[in-house]
This record gives sequence, C-alpha cells and structure tokens, in this order.
Amino acid sequence: MAERSLVEQKLALSRELIGQLKADEAPLLAAYWELPAEKDRWIFYLVPRSPEAENKLVKATSKVMITSPYRSVFSLSDVYVDAHQIARARAIASYLRSSEDLGRQFDTTFTRGEYFESVIVLYVDPELQKAHHAA
Repeated sequence: MAERSLVEQKLALSRELIGQLKADEAPLLAAYWELPAEKDRWIFYLVPRSPEAENKLVKATSKVMITSPYRSVFSLSDVYVDAHQIARARAIASYLRSSEDLGRQFDTTFTRGEYFESVIVLYVDPELQKAHHAA
C-alpha cells in the first residue's frame, strides 16, 4: 500500500514539476518515466529542446527540486535531464495518438527505431506533437 502511494505521489509531483518548469519557461521538450530493460527502477527523464539547452534545463530543474515537497519524494537517481533522450522523445511523440495518451503506461513499444520496455509519457511539447500529427 505504501509503495502504491509513493508511486502516485511521484507521478503527481512529476506533473507539478513539469507545470513549474513550463511556468518558468524552461526549455522542456518532453518528460516521461521509463523502466529501462537493463535497470530495476523507473527513471524520470526531462528532455531539453536541444543539446545546447540542457544546462539551462538542469539549472531550472535543480532550482525546483531543492524545494519541498520535491526533495523529500524524489531521490537523486529518479530524475535525469538528458539531451541524449531527444531522439527518443521525438519517437514517442510520434507514437502518441492524442493528449489522452499522456499519463498512460505503454509497454513493449517500438517506434521510429526506438524501443520502450515500459514508458509513461507526461509531457510532449505541443509543437512536437503537432508536427508529428501533421506529417
């Protein structure tokens, strides 16, 4: 029961963190939780708009993460700001059919050359989503 409650709390705070980053105009392209096949835990990826914007997103995220309640819920190994995830974020954005897919868990998904064992997409930049649906 406590584990389920912590999972729900992390998901809720993830959404709040995304909202705060967007309000702060941080360069956020996408945000998703992933359970990589080679790991035994979920990782929350915050994906910058470009490799050059990674440092700015790290600073914006750090500024929020040191405040309560984030610092008491997330461990240091939970949240990664990673520009190497840009291609994966674009792939998963192309997989989403509508905004109703946000927050839903996808298992064993292969799209645009990227493999996702388990992923919960919480945010995709509207322009990125629009570009994939126009194509």
